[in-house]
Amino acid sequence: MYFENSITNKYCFKLMAFNIHYLHCSSETQAEISSVIEQWQGSQATYEVKTSGSTGTPKLITLLHEQLEASARRSNAFFNLDEHARVLMCLSPHTIGGKMMLIRAIVGNYAIDVAEASGNPENHIPSQVNYSFVSLVPYQIKRMLDENPEKLDQFDQILLGGMGLSGELEQKLSALKPTVYIGFGMTETVSHIAMRKIGSPVYKALNGVTLQPEGDCLVISDSQLGIREMKTNDQIRFHGPNRFEWLGRADFVINSAGIKIHPEALEQVIDPYLSVPFIIGGVPDPSFGERCTLITEQVISEADFARIQTVVGEKFGKFSIPRQQIIHPILKTANGKIRRKEILNALK
Repeated sequence: MYFENSITNKYCFKLMAFNIHYLHCSSETQAEISSVIEQWQGSQATYEVKTSGSTGTPKLITLLHEQLEASARRSNAFFNLDEHARVLMCLSPHTIGGKMMLIRAIVGNYAIDVAEASGNPENHIPSQVNYSFVSLVPYQIKRMLDENPEKLDQFDQILLGGMGLSGELEQKLSALKPTVYIGFGMTETVSHIAMRKIGSPVYKALNGVTLQPEGDCLVISDSQLGIREMKTNDQIRFHGPNRFEWLGRADFVINSAGIKIHPEALEQVIDPYLSVPFIIGGVPDPSFGERCTLITEQVISEADFARIQTVVGEKFGKFSIPRQQIIHPILKTANGKIRRKEILNALK
């Protein structure tokens, strides 16, 4: 049932106390949202969702209705979202993040405003509205900080996901008025299963989640979602029961002469010193197996490269220093995640 709001002249979708207000959306986005709602109303037993494709070719994951509902209820409880809440959705409804924003609103019976997924969704939201919650990817919040940081005060809580944050961005976010969380999870776990607050590197598992190590990697069990001992490729450092620090992906680790280097950790440290898109990766080396390499979209000066080498050496030791620079496009998925494997495979 669609109706026209006489005050804003925008089209809305209303179902009981749950309602959607479209701020700036294409007809395609509205159609996809309607499809998600209709599937949910029809109690569809299973849902197929694509993975992001950041670690390889995107694949279809089948999730159960009861898993989505359990995840939604747990998130609503964590963020204290009830029928009085009003949230902003500015993620694509084609992704698990966008779908779960909608499902949480339906399950929690609260209002949700929808803006088209874009680099800076703040351009489309009314300045007089205060929101209980918004979920963003790091690129979006970085754009907001650069262009209109005062609008971030309209949110009580912000959840970030999708890719790693630089140390400089974390420092800026820690000074914001809203409470900012980083979620840890994947499509297979129906969104986040652990959280950390900006300012702390330690994630804490949500209710029902049990974490354990297997080697250096994380194994997840979740009584609420029916997940048993799901082994991940995420390398972690445990800080007590169900508390951990994320180090990086095992399949991205650079093994140079037997020394293991986590590229994501290096990237976080050197991000403030580069203004061009980049990653750290391992390229084949006849002597060392892999050579730690800075991969950028544009050439940087010898002085800038030397500075990066010095910063990395001081923080991680001489064996982690990037030994060369290669120019290559930094490919990304639709939601901003780096297609790291595709880039590195092209350099072999």
